[in-house]
Amino acid sequence: MTIASKSLAAAVVTTVLWGCSTTTNVTVKPAEIAAKTDSVQRGQIHTERAAEYFRLGRMAPALEAAEQATRVSPQYAPGFGMLAIIFMELREDAKAQTAFEQALRLTPNDSEVLNNYGWFQCQRQSAARSLALFQQALRNPLYSTPERALFNWGVCARKAGDLPRAEEQLRATLQRAPLFTPAMLELADLNFAQARVAEADALLSRYLQAVQAAPAEALVLGVQIARAKRDRTAEASYISQLRRRFPDAPQTLALTGGR
Repeated sequence: MTIASKSLAAAVVTTVLWGCSTTTNVTVKPAEIAAKTDSVQRGQIHTERAAEYFRLGRMAPALEAAEQATRVSPQYAPGFGMLAIIFMELREDAKAQTAFEQALRLTPNDSEVLNNYGWFQCQRQSAARSLALFQQALRNPLYSTPERALFNWGVCARKAGDLPRAEEQLRATLQRAPLFTPAMLELADLNFAQARVAEADALLSRYLQAVQAAPAEALVLGVQIARAKRDRTAEASYISQLRRRFPDAPQTLALTGGR
């Protein structure tokens, strides 16, 4: 299991509340335009509420708000995109897939939906099949956060067993966004798994300088690298941090023998 695949949050699966735009040659009466605009606005408001509840970890009101968004504005794709992410977090996979597919029917080339659906496929169905979705997301020259799809592509390529492609995409992520810390940590972990200890150590040091508080996974990787280098001082420092900040974590107990 890769570091990034351990939680939805760590995967950097995000919901972007993107606007809707349509082009038509049909003459529409002002009253009809106002009604449609009102419907979209209400869908957007409910979707934004859902996203905020999701951010706070309040799944029940997040789900209620997302379902309201899809009811009041059934043509508003972001509502279905948000609903899909909530169902994914709740492990309601069949419902998540249905919501993702509806979002893509409404906006087939939306990069954020493609990226999130790709991550869903990677985690719950087929890592290999997810890669085409990340590729499609990245074809959009207007995609504002391509580093997210590049990163997810790298993580999922690793999960699918394609280590050269995984490294390629993780490095591309850092070329695009040099301070994208999840890619630093994932690439450090990948390098260590390939016995490239010096490269892993350099990337982990870069990562630790960029974050305010390292998660347990980063400190565990630090212990592993220090042991490979026979650096007892660094090893003791990482273990001390684990004991102080994550005393009951399984990783801490495994490294310290439960002491």
